[in-house]
This record gives sequence, C-alpha cells and structure tokens, in this order.
Amino acid sequence: MSSAETQLTLLWLSVSFCFLATVCFFSALSFKKEKLENYGVTCSHIAILPMAAALALRWIETGHVPSIGTYEVFTIYAAGVLLFYNIIQYWKPSVTIAGTVVLPVVTLMTGIAVMSSTELTELPKTYFTYWLGIHMLFATLALGGVLVAAGLSIAYLIKGRQEARGRVNPLLKKLPDLDRLDYLGHRITLFAFLMIGIMIASGAVWAYKSWGRYWGWDPIETWSLISWLVYGLYLHLRLTGVKGKLASWLHIAVVLIVIFSFYGAPYLYPTIHDRFVNADSIYLQGSD
Repeated sequence: MSSAETQLTLLWLSVSFCFLATVCFFSALSFKKEKLENYGVTCSHIAILPMAAALALRWIETGHVPSIGTYEVFTIYAAGVLLFYNIIQYWKPSVTIAGTVVLPVVTLMTGIAVMSSTELTELPKTYFTYWLGIHMLFATLALGGVLVAAGLSIAYLIKGRQEARGRVNPLLKKLPDLDRLDYLGHRITLFAFLMIGIMIASGAVWAYKSWGRYWGWDPIETWSLISWLVYGLYLHLRLTGVKGKLASWLHIAVVLIVIFSFYGAPYLYPTIHDRFVNADSIYLQGSD
C-alpha cells in the first residue's frame, strides 16, 4: 500500500468516527440522553488519532507543512479544529455541546479532503519555511475558536428560547446559566480574534520572506483583514453593552464572514494563495 493510499485509509477511518460523533451529538439532543453525548465525545477523541497519523505521513512525504491543495488544507484545518475542540472540551466540559456544530463541520472538511486529489507537485522554495507552519497553526486555532464559540452562541439562543417556554432539554439544562454561557462564548471569541491577528501577522512575515512584501492586498489577505476587523467591531460592541441574544445573533453573522474568508474567497478570486506549482508566477503576473 502506497503512502497516499495509507493516508486515505486513515482519513476514511477518521471521517467515520467524526460522522458517528455527529450522530451521537444530535441523537443526544433529540432523545435527551447524556450517555449518547459521552459517546460523541469519545468518538471525537478517537477520530483525531488516524487524522494526525495521515497528516504526519503527508508531512514526511512532501517535506513541508501540509498546507497546499484542497487535500492538505482541508485535512490540516479539520485536524486543528478537532484537536482544539477536544482540548477545550476536556478543560471546560461545559462547552461539550459545541460538538453539535464542530463535528459536522469537521466531518464535511475531512470528507472533502478524502475526495480530493492527493497528487504531489513540485513546489516553489517559498513554501519550505517554518513561517508557513506558524501561519497555518494560528489559522487552525482561529478556526477552532470560531466554531466552538459559534456552537456556544447557538446553544445560548436555543436554551434561552426553551427557558422562555418553560421546557428545557436536560442536556441544555446542565449547561451553565445564560450569563455564564454568554461569558464563555465571549472569552473564546476573544481567543479567536487574537489567533486571527497572529495568523495575519505571521502570514505577512512569510509573504515578505517569500515575495519581498508584507502586504499585497491579495483577496485572501483582504478577506482575512475584513474578518479580523469585523470580529474587532463585534468585541467593541460587547464592551459597549451588547450582550445576550443580540450578541449571539451578531456573532453568528460574524462567523459566516470568517468562514467565507477561509473557504469562499480562495475559490472565488484569483490569489497568490494558489494551490498549484505556479503560485510564484501567478503573483508576478498579477503584479504587472
């Protein structure tokens, strides 16, 4: 079995456990069974192991941080988000419910990865730098924080509505009260904001070392900056008194912008963050 075949086998195993975790989380809410939620957490813990092994094999095979092409990008994002969720869920069990948002997204990302080409291409030397690894690390931490915070915002809205009706799902009832849930979501949002900022800064250093400029108004750079500024505006509104239900709805809107900057912009605009061997030449042509 080749390295690529081994990687795909591991990722299929991982996506299977991610799917099982997703089913367990939604079934737990539907049937009000805490045991099913625990099964979902266990499946999410197991899923990270084959995913990490697949990434390690890809890293060894290519000699660089897996970050080029749909296969590598979606795999490393999925692994980073899943690892972040597992760590924060262990540290703060009260955020376990965020798995109902995180695991479906991870399942989708891993599924897209395994259906993509694993073909290896010769890359420009600009990609062989530790700054690329730093950039991708903080990108995955940012995405993990965004999704977990989104899960808490959705949980806040659902629990608030059910409390108003006087009937709260037992799994939601064991969550912290609404004020505490709002506070936790805010803290994780602040973490995501900081990670996006460091992601942009480390990307700028990589760009300077690779192409001789810190900023070129590339679509990915521009949308990353937009998402960071929108997050900053959201946090500013929080400081001025916007909380609770309105804050949760605003946060969900911000999350959609951030997700677009991660996944939508690269496919709608020509960008130096290209997935092909001629990334350098594309940049040079675009700068003419």
